[in-house]
Amino acid sequence: MASQRIPQTYSPLVSLAGDAADGAATHGPAIGLVENTAEAILADLEALAGRAGIPSLSGLPGNFEVMPVAGMQPLYLAAKSRKTVVTASLRTIESNARAFCAAAIDTLRPRLGERRNGDPEAFGLEAGALAIPAGIAPLLAEIHAHFLQNPSHENPDAGITAAHSAAWREALAEARKASNESNAACGQAKLARDTAQARLHERLGNLVVELGRLLAPDDSRWYAFGFDRPADGDRPGPIANLVLTPGSAGMVLADWDDARRADRYRVYRQTPHESAPIAVANAVLESEYTLTGLPSGLVVRISIVPVNEAGSGPESTPAEILVP
Repeated sequence: MASQRIPQTYSPLVSLAGDAADGAATHGPAIGLVENTAEAILADLEALAGRAGIPSLSGLPGNFEVMPVAGMQPLYLAAKSRKTVVTASLRTIESNARAFCAAAIDTLRPRLGERRNGDPEAFGLEAGALAIPAGIAPLLAEIHAHFLQNPSHENPDAGITAAHSAAWREALAEARKASNESNAACGQAKLARDTAQARLHERLGNLVVELGRLLAPDDSRWYAFGFDRPADGDRPGPIANLVLTPGSAGMVLADWDDARRADRYRVYRQTPHESAPIAVANAVLESEYTLTGLPSGLVVRISIVPVNEAGSGPESTPAEILVP
């Protein structure tokens, strides 16, 4: 019996939920689906992934026939993006404030020397040496206090003043506040996203349980919900979207979606002169194959069978094309 593995990560989970919602909308009423309906699946899916609004026929801005849903994943990505921008801004302000401190110390060095002898508090500076510490805020505060007490030490032409140091202190404080707020908002958004993702994961798990009560293990409608049939075991899942494209004379390109658990594919063709399909390739590793040497002017029927070590999966729905 095949075990239904519900994806843990965002993209495959959302993809499966979309298939499940479509299957529930198509087959739910007929099979008696009650607990995990298309509406319930879509509600959990949209809470996670969001939904674009459908504008009203009035065409007026902000008027919607169907209101948009933000979705926890887009909100988290927006918060994460803002955190990146705010963090970069903080780093820039820290770098510029550090450069201001270095310029201020260069201005004060002739007065203070490389080290501050005597009473350092006479200059409003409490550190023992004229160096830039890792934490820039305390040094900015010292420089600001020093220039307030010693305005003659300022260099207005170079922008080394108490007013400038106060501006850098304020800019640094605001940047750190914004960074802390963006970090907190990003953490909260991630928690909300993870909660919505866990809820959708649980919804799909509950759907599998409910379908197990309503569908036989070999019922092909399992596929409509995005799941394997329990009867499939470990064999490959079905193939979807087989498309045939004409090439040059006698050539046709076959392309199809990957089948779950398939290691390789068999390609079959049948012309009007052949009583049964003929395998033209037994170990195709990609989900495409070019057939050559076909009789021009005849309709050829192509089908694909997925294969792995456990056996063969269901044959695709055949597709037909007029050979060029």
